[in-house]
Amino acid sequence: MPSTFFGLNISRSGLYAASTNLNVTANNVANANTKGYSRQQTTQVAKDALRVYQEYGMIGAGVNVTSIDRVRDSFYDQKYWTNQGKLGTAHAKHYYEQQMENHLNEFEVDGFTKEYTNFFTSLEELQKDPSNLSARTATLNYGQSMMNFLEEVKTNLKLEQEDINAEISDNVDKINTLAEEAAVLNKQINIVELTGARANELRDKRDLIIDELSEIIEIQTEEKVWDNGKSEYKIMIGNNTLVDTYDVFRLKTVTRTDKVDSDDVVGLYDVAWDYNEEVNPVKMGLDGTLNGLLMARDGNNGVPNTESEDSYPVDFKGIVYFIDEINRFQKTFSDTVNEIHAKGQNLEGESTADIPIFVEREDHVWDVNQELLDDPSKMATCYNLNSGVGNYELAQDLLDLKDAKILEGYDSEEFLQSLVAELAVEVKKQDTLEQNYSNFQTVIQNQRLSIMGVDKDEEAMNLVKYQEAYDLNAKVISVMQAVYDKLINGTGV
Repeated sequence: MPSTFFGLNISRSGLYAASTNLNVTANNVANANTKGYSRQQTTQVAKDALRVYQEYGMIGAGVNVTSIDRVRDSFYDQKYWTNQGKLGTAHAKHYYEQQMENHLNEFEVDGFTKEYTNFFTSLEELQKDPSNLSARTATLNYGQSMMNFLEEVKTNLKLEQEDINAEISDNVDKINTLAEEAAVLNKQINIVELTGARANELRDKRDLIIDELSEIIEIQTEEKVWDNGKSEYKIMIGNNTLVDTYDVFRLKTVTRTDKVDSDDVVGLYDVAWDYNEEVNPVKMGLDGTLNGLLMARDGNNGVPNTESEDSYPVDFKGIVYFIDEINRFQKTFSDTVNEIHAKGQNLEGESTADIPIFVEREDHVWDVNQELLDDPSKMATCYNLNSGVGNYELAQDLLDLKDAKILEGYDSEEFLQSLVAELAVEVKKQDTLEQNYSNFQTVIQNQRLSIMGVDKDEEAMNLVKYQEAYDLNAKVISVMQAVYDKLINGTGV
């Protein structure tokens, strides 16, 4: 037979459970707008029934609150983290392609078109009086101006390459910082959970770190919980471990000793583990901001530099690709002009076979031959001086290059404009991808919040529900008090 005061114990457990539920609800309401907070709920079970050896057998002993847990779905978390990596890749590509587009747009906005037109207009003037040194000087200077413009575009692209390089370093530092924060949280979580409690808020903070990490580089997480409550939590990049519970394996940037592409700026970074194994998201197929930055910086449209052992195909039209295309234009245009010029004679009747108009320096910068700038009379305008100093057949052939299809079916101006159009298509493509992934992020986040988020209406209903539960248990105690008063004070001799 149970104790006379057994009913009080049952009601007390009900009061405690209702009070705990009210506190959990209050905590949910307080954190309704806290970023990364997961709604919490109690798990309560009936206490073991008491055997009283009566006909009815056993009598209930009340209620226990066994835990306070986060309400969260790992499936949606994984979907969110996967999408974050794709969003990070698309955002980095889109942003830096827009910067490249701004530089290449100068081809059309009082840029190359103007310089290109000036060069051929000066050839028309030279054609009228081939022996005029002033006209020759003007033609050479306009040729130099055209090459200077193209070199300026390449310089701007290289400056952008430096900006990307600095951002790669910043992102590597951010990965290391987040990894260290995760390791600290792992320790704090274990300190709490080895006591049998749930470190809900600490786990929310760790998941926020994973949200950030997954946008920078694609990761995988793995958690193993032992019977005593201790957990082992790993964060992986590919097949390598970034965080192993309390241990952090740091990344670093390694300055290249040699240029992978001849026009790369000096000091580009590669990413590696502290123990020197390479970490290249592009080669590893890992999405994230780092992937997008490397592709924008090193993108060669899948055509590696055969002169470098370290070059590898990067299937994206990045800075390397567009600099190479401008170089190709300069070389093709210059070689074509020089080929015509090599067949002529200067004002002294001497062959110009060894005097090109355009020359390439060791640093891959194209200029007008300084020998011609110093002495314009050495420039050829005719093939044979015997036909007369006013003969302008060679000058006419140079002038015909303006509309000649010397680059894959394009004339020079069309070729460079096609680069602008090509980049515009890529910018639009990445803009669409970024928008799609951003929309998908919103959808997945809403799915996550439908489970982990705090619904204020639901919590308001819970407040009423648990308040009523508290009041009812208090009423039971009040009834019991009246019964005990009658039993103790109202009976007896």
